[in-house]
Order: sequence, then structure tokens, then C-alpha cells
Amino acid sequence: MPPELLPFISIIVPVFNEEAELPHLLASLSALDWPAERLEILCVDNRSSDNSLALLLAAEAVTVLEEAKAGPYAARNRAIRQARGEFIAFTDADCQVSPGWLTELWQGFDDPRLGAVGGSLVPATVSNYVDYFEGCVFKSPNHSPGSRRIQPYLITANVMYRRSVFDDLGLFDEENFSGPDVEMSWRILSSGRYTLKILDPSQAIVYHRYRTRFTDFAYVLRRDAYGWFYLALAHPQMAPLPGAIKYFLKVLIGLAIYPWTTLSRACLAPIRRTPAWAVPQDLMRLAVLWNHFVGTLSAQLAHAGWQPPRALR
Repeated sequence: MPPELLPFISIIVPVFNEEAELPHLLASLSALDWPAERLEILCVDNRSSDNSLALLLAAEAVTVLEEAKAGPYAARNRAIRQARGEFIAFTDADCQVSPGWLTELWQGFDDPRLGAVGGSLVPATVSNYVDYFEGCVFKSPNHSPGSRRIQPYLITANVMYRRSVFDDLGLFDEENFSGPDVEMSWRILSSGRYTLKILDPSQAIVYHRYRTRFTDFAYVLRRDAYGWFYLALAHPQMAPLPGAIKYFLKVLIGLAIYPWTTLSRACLAPIRRTPAWAVPQDLMRLAVLWNHFVGTLSAQLAHAGWQPPRALR
């Protein structure tokens, strides 16, 4: 298709202390197969304390913005207000996009009612049991097709929206650090004007660098559980309200099962030639349950006024 017939697209990336990953992201954005004259790249520095801002300012074909209000969604909203695109694509600073990323996302809008299309997230590397579990077993962050009780949602690590979605429904909820992309998806579905779509796993691939430190992974689990409680509280028609007691009961069940399954995996690993990082995955499931319990309990206590609300980053 001639470039002049293609829509103008804005890419938005929030950046917070990502100097190690930014060069990989910027190189992948420069290799996109979308015509440069039909594209703008808006990177928003969100008060980084490392060399991220300097790297952005030195990059070619990147419009650099700054947002003083802490939070990735405040940064995204800052760029949305300035974006000129008919479509707006999002990814994160710790990601690398495939050359056909924009083309495949845009081609996914094959229905005028589609408000957002999500592509595939795959691990950029696997180096230990933490990023293996998060990227290959837990597969989070990722989009969700929904279930009997939870409505579908798309996440901002790999998604494209029509600009009209933000014009019609407003910007992201920037008061929360975790979950506003889920909330936007539910707002889209609730509007009755738009629908969502998740592409085939082989399309619009973004390579995501998952966490390699257990402490970082555990913090994100607690943060997301805390945020999910308030999401479900605000949108009861979209998801059931989680309860700390149910998570605690699941922890007790996990304690009775997962140590034995882990021992079994360890015994069979030499026979099955299982990579060392795959052996403790059941113990990681137990860690997920525990941290979801802690995060949900913290949210319930804050909601009841028994402790101050948490500041999430």
C-alpha cells in the first residue's frame, strides 16, 4: 500500500530508569517496516534518576517528553494529549518490538467496532527460574481473553488503540500504578461502542524482558493483587472481588502439594533433561499465592480504613 494511504500512527513509551534496556528498544523501533513519514515515537521520561533521559535525547526520530507526576499512566497520558496519530500504539521501555509489529497490529483492525488490538508477548531471554516462570509459565504480564467470571482485557506492553477511544472514553486512570490498562479495556467493553481483539500468538510480537530477581517479582505480585482488588471493587460486573481468606486457603493447599511436586520434578529432571530453572516452578506457584494473599489483604485493610493506602510504583 502506498505510504500516503496508510494511517498516521503514534507510538508511546513511558520510561523510568531503563538505561540498560533503552538501546535495545530504540534499535527495534528504528527497524519497524512502517513508513517513517507516517509515524511518530513519543518517549516520556518519568523522573528517571539514571541515564535514561540522556539516551532518549540522543536518539534520532524520537520526540522526548517529560512527566513529573510519578507513574507510567501519567506518563502515557502526557503523550496521548500530544499524539497526532489516528492509531496509538503502546509498548514498554524493557521491550523490543518485531519489525512487523505496527503493520500487524493495524491490520488487526478489521472491524470498525474494534477499539483496541493486542499483540503477542514473548520472553526476550530466559536466564533463571524467575524469568522462566514469569515469562513461560505464569505468562504475566499478558493479555487475557477472559473467562466465565472475568471479562477480557489488553495490557499496554503491546497494544494499539484507535485514537477515538481516548477522545470518547477519556484517558487512563493515572492515580493507580497497576491495572489502568485493564480498567481501560473494561471501560471499552462497557461503552457498547467498541470491542477488543487479541491477535494470533505469531502476530505483532513484542519481546519482553522479564524480572530475574525474586524480590522484584514478589513485589509486582503484591502490587498487582492490591490493584486488582480496587479494579474489581470499581467494576463488579467485570470481575469478582478477590478475598484474602480464599488466597490463604489456597496457600495451605499449596503447602500440602507443591513441595512434593517439586521433589518429583527434581528426581525426574535428569531423565527428562529438564532445565534447572524449570524445576522450582511449583514452589513459584506457591509464592504467587502467598504474595496475592498479602497484596489482597493489604488492599482490604486499606479499603476498610485500618491502614493507609499504599503508594505503588
